[in-house]
Amino acid sequence: MKINIVSAVFPPEPITSARATVDLAEQLCREGHRVHVITAFPNRPAGRLYEGYKRQLWLHDRSFSGYEVLRCFSALSPKSTMTSRFLENLSFGIASGLAVLFMEKPDVIYGNTWPIFAQGMLALACRMRGIPLVLSVQDTYPESLLVQDRLGTGRAWLYKVLRWLDIKVKNSSAGLAVISEGFQQIHVQDRGIPAEKVHFIPNWIDENLVQIHPVDNCIRCSHEIPEDAFLVVYAGNVGVASGVDTVIKAFRSLTVHPNIYLLIAGSGSQVSNWRWLARDMDNPRVLFHTPWLDSETSCVLDAASIFVLPTQGDQSMVSVPSKLMTYMLAGRPVLSCVGEESDIAKVVHDAACGWVIAPRNPEAISQEILLLSQKPASELEEFGKHGRSYALQHMTRKANLPKLITLLQSFR
Repeated sequence: MKINIVSAVFPPEPITSARATVDLAEQLCREGHRVHVITAFPNRPAGRLYEGYKRQLWLHDRSFSGYEVLRCFSALSPKSTMTSRFLENLSFGIASGLAVLFMEKPDVIYGNTWPIFAQGMLALACRMRGIPLVLSVQDTYPESLLVQDRLGTGRAWLYKVLRWLDIKVKNSSAGLAVISEGFQQIHVQDRGIPAEKVHFIPNWIDENLVQIHPVDNCIRCSHEIPEDAFLVVYAGNVGVASGVDTVIKAFRSLTVHPNIYLLIAGSGSQVSNWRWLARDMDNPRVLFHTPWLDSETSCVLDAASIFVLPTQGDQSMVSVPSKLMTYMLAGRPVLSCVGEESDIAKVVHDAACGWVIAPRNPEAISQEILLLSQKPASELEEFGKHGRSYALQHMTRKANLPKLITLLQSFR
């Protein structure tokens, strides 16, 4: 088969879905398929073009493991505003859609691209050429925009228009690959998508990405964190929807506890803002590790006593952060600040790997962290083992990549 993959993110960007795209492309090649990846110029998570790249309309990039890569123009979004994200979405949608129109016709296209507009351009191009399209659904839009308060006040009409467009795009696809059971339910019951078109295929992570107890771990010593300190780690994108500011505020009341530290590891549009917030609080034990290099992944994760997974408002009801997989695979407990009915809460409860408290509540977070810091290390270790075991069974490439390949091959 000839299979095209349209992905808004792709290595060298350190995004989970970017790595998943590589896994998919490489495995398809190993199975004898012809694969072409259409993607943007690398700029995530900071929204700045990577060194060594110069933007143009299209660029044939290096060939990786037997497949070709076509880079397409898109606007950049360093500040993650509604306008800049819309321009990024629309520009990549137009450029990638044109590429699909003029390239050799594939048997099927897998689209892991920006929601609604870029997806819509891709769906239109596929419909014009009679190409089956399988869309990856990583978040629920426009609900995600609503809970992030990105649509502003008095714009119920805009929400309705975006929702109508999303339903049209999803209905025009040949299949949807959704990353959670909650998303599957939303698209079948709320969006009215035929159940046979909606396939629950969770994201995955390379089980070899995270080493337990790596050699020469110097993360704690590099930040002057005592070995016996209780270290809360947030590791991931530091963006608008991350909710990291709530965790920082929670440490305002933990200033009097000298053995409790917070390490925020990652890059994103809000790093500078959250640095200023931490400085204003006058808690010297709120630390930042940015940028976070791929080579440091295991060391950063292994340094944690527990991980914290904050969300903004009802964001947990419309998205499933990929950092949850990384946390669980690292074998540490997870304190998730999410809605009790969310997919995240369900996973944490099913895996028995941590605790669930309400989001956007600094006081509750600080109280919970203080209680957890007093638990025996053996109890925390047990939660971590449960999480890693669950992740290895349900969240790895071995568990989920074959499901996606089977779906694509069904359009042979």
